[in-house]
Amino acid sequence: MNERLKDSKAAKAFQRKLLIAWSIHTYPSNLTGLQTLTGMPRRTLQDAIKDLDDISIECHFEQTEGASNNQGQFVIDSWGGIQLDWIESHIETIANGLGIRLNTEGR
Repeated sequence: MNERLKDSKAAKAFQRKLLIAWSIHTYPSNLTGLQTLTGMPRRTLQDAIKDLDDISIECHFEQTEGASNNQGQFVIDSWGGIQLDWIESHIETIANGLGIRLNTEGR
């Protein structure tokens, strides 16, 4: 696919949230796993996950039963008005536009 997405700061923030939500859905993980997958800094991931509700995506952290604090994974509860099928068919374009090479080895 040789599409180009908008290149504004707001568009990049939107695309980053889409990529992170897709990553959580496709490769359920914690922050460390998301860092490995996306190469994004921890703080960027934390901020984007916290703000997913800005684009109507609902997400929560699911603690692993019996594990110590902060062991578990993020889960997408609702995509709101976002079409997951569209994201899945454009994920390479989104990642490329953000300069991200997804590390899916071993997943």
